[in-house]
Amino acid sequence: MSQALAAESANDLRRSKGWKSISMSAYKVNPDPFWKAVRPVVPKDVIYGTFVTPKTYTTCFTGVVVPYVCTSGSKVCGN
Repeated sequence: MSQALAAESANDLRRSKGWKSISMSAYKVNPDPFWKAVRPVVPKDVIYGTFVTPKTYTTCFTGVVVPYVCTSGSKVCGN
């Protein structure tokens, strides 16, 4: 799901900038817990897995409410 959201965000950026096309490459970002009041940072011992594709760098970690949460990052360049 986070990889799909990264692609959707990249397409939103393409449309807003008026670019004809975009290129995406994997970019490592810090995990971003959605329930920051309970767990403001993600300790290294709760990392579930890291998955790198040509377009996204995804880190999944154990969640507070759900079993795991994933954060994906991409670098987007417009043409």
